[in-house]
Amino acid sequence: MTDVPVAATDHTVVLPCLMHDLAEAAAPEKIQLARSWLRSQERAMAEVFLEEGRRELPVDGDYTDWRQAQQRRLGEARERWLRTLADAGCNAVGAGGRSLAYVRPDLLDEYDSSHPENPADLPFTAPVTASQSVWWCCLRDESHQWRTSFYNRHVAGTGCPRCGKKGVSRREQEIFTALRERLPDLLSPGSVPRHERPQAGRRLRSWRVDMLLPGTPPVAVEYDGAYWHKDAFRKDQEKAADLMASGHIVIRVREQPLPTITPHDIVCTPDQPADAVAELVYRKIVEVTPELVPESSDDPEPTEGDPIAALPDDTPAPGTADKDVRSQVQRIALNALVMEALLQSQTMSVNNDLALGKHLVCGRPAADVRTVLRQDMGGLLALIHAAHRILGPTQPDTGAVGAATRRPWLGSS
Repeated sequence: MTDVPVAATDHTVVLPCLMHDLAEAAAPEKIQLARSWLRSQERAMAEVFLEEGRRELPVDGDYTDWRQAQQRRLGEARERWLRTLADAGCNAVGAGGRSLAYVRPDLLDEYDSSHPENPADLPFTAPVTASQSVWWCCLRDESHQWRTSFYNRHVAGTGCPRCGKKGVSRREQEIFTALRERLPDLLSPGSVPRHERPQAGRRLRSWRVDMLLPGTPPVAVEYDGAYWHKDAFRKDQEKAADLMASGHIVIRVREQPLPTITPHDIVCTPDQPADAVAELVYRKIVEVTPELVPESSDDPEPTEGDPIAALPDDTPAPGTADKDVRSQVQRIALNALVMEALLQSQTMSVNNDLALGKHLVCGRPAADVRTVLRQDMGGLLALIHAAHRILGPTQPDTGAVGAATRRPWLGSS
């Protein structure tokens, strides 16, 4: 995907004219010119988003992440637009021009509007640099709630303290989550005192290890991404040596093309599934510490009372062929409906962002924003009803669409 729309960043032509017009205009005209230019930028970005939706919209379960990435791009573009206007001498573009909802729409769904301590209208009235602490709710796990300010979210870039630890990549977190299902005592991150004795006047900080399994002996697991560790071989080697000197078993997951460091290292590819990497780490831990983690058999032996359990009957039952044909037709129809529903959801979200921008910058009534959203939802509901007719009594899974279109600030219809 392109980072920004071409029509919205042709500064060689647009900016000189804009700055000249702003310099010549009176104060009320400056505001009108600024709002008109902002609307043109919003429309250009919307056209890019809709075209990308028709061409690149994912249907493999990553829609929410894709949608969040688009929202982040929209917020970054809005930040640049407002900075451009400020440089041109126009700051009064509306009460909500510097709000969290306008500059960082990707964070809007995480603002816990249902929390009694959170003002419902704060994302639309307070600047994105506000220092007031408010409550947030993680989109990945609603049980993850924390308190911090708009400033920390926007400027410092903080996120969920449980899902987005500082210095922890998403891939590392996914591997830890998958591995902890097998090893409940696993910690992330872990702290290990250095074995090397400090020299006079020199204090050595403890090692921070990506994952730590306490026990006798303890196991330290490190994930080394190729990008961040391409020039850190000597440092990684020294850390592994010091950890082993203090009695730890060290397992480093080295991403290709990084060379291995310890005898227990595991080599993986950047696109290898996290659960597959976690399984390799688990088997290595079982191999080097059999007394610490007894391996359980996933394929138990059949008992005497069930001698043919391992030999399933593949003979199709009467009428199965007809059911398979009907099921195949249903799958084709449902796949088409899912794609149409995601496209409609994307269109609805883009139109809602445009209406939101007019509300925050130009003072368009909030009721108009809700009207736009309800109108677009009509097409989405029609697709859902069509899926109901295909599935019969079975309820379709519309979680991806629901998560992508959730807007707690809209209130009840």
